[in-house]
Amino acid sequence: MNKNIFDTLTTTPRPDNLWDGSHKIPWNDPAFSQRILKEHLSQDHNLASRKAEFISRQVEWIHSRCLTGDNMSILDLGCGPGLYAASLAGDAHRYQGIDFSPASIEYATHQFGSNCCSFRLGDVTTTEFGGPYDLTMMLYGELNVFSPDNCKAILRRAWKSLNPGGRLLVEFQNPDAIRGLGQSPNSWTRAEEGGLFSDEPYVSLTENHWFEEQGVTLQCFHVLVSGAAKPVTYRSTTKAWSREEMKRLLDETGFTEVRFHEDWPLPDDSLMLVSGLKK
Repeated sequence: MNKNIFDTLTTTPRPDNLWDGSHKIPWNDPAFSQRILKEHLSQDHNLASRKAEFISRQVEWIHSRCLTGDNMSILDLGCGPGLYAASLAGDAHRYQGIDFSPASIEYATHQFGSNCCSFRLGDVTTTEFGGPYDLTMMLYGELNVFSPDNCKAILRRAWKSLNPGGRLLVEFQNPDAIRGLGQSPNSWTRAEEGGLFSDEPYVSLTENHWFEEQGVTLQCFHVLVSGAAKPVTYRSTTKAWSREEMKRLLDETGFTEVRFHEDWPLPDDSLMLVSGLKK
């Protein structure tokens, strides 16, 4: 075996640089974003985005608890292909979605763009949020894939973008699920007709690591595409926040009345909804 390939497959990541460089899969790459869009739109699973059934139930929950006034404004961070947009906005509210996947934003704009719904391509760590909004939401555990420093920065900017009395909804990934993922056995898959990592046939070796002190799971996907001389490695880094840490995170970024919502509709227990208020 080529030494460079051997080193790629056997080098253990260092815990002191988990958030350096490319610590997440490049969903903003145009080709990647086209492939993940198919998963967002699939009704065969609740991966990437949820099935329409659960989106409908969650939208109903949000309307009954957060959108009780007229002409309210909504910010959806990491909106994906905009599957919540039209149902949340309806004829009474205004919706702004931000996502850094070009294919998702193109799809959302084409399918749901209107006077009430608009979409913007951008990275939530750097893009201006605009506002002010009455509701800011970040669903599907997106916040967990950012470093603790970036999480705080995103939440502070979300707080600033809200009207007084505005509410934040954040879906965190269950910390036990994140730990379990990092402690899972390594595995490999073969995609004979292409898949998420390439349109060409490929083999992928998934390497899982759990860093107890940092509370972080790191997955390394070593992908060898048919005809390629060496594999390409993609990293997916996920921070596990305990309930106490979630509450402290929102407290420290300005939010009050932090609550965990056990009645939030979910297909399983891999996520949980937390809310906070801007007074």
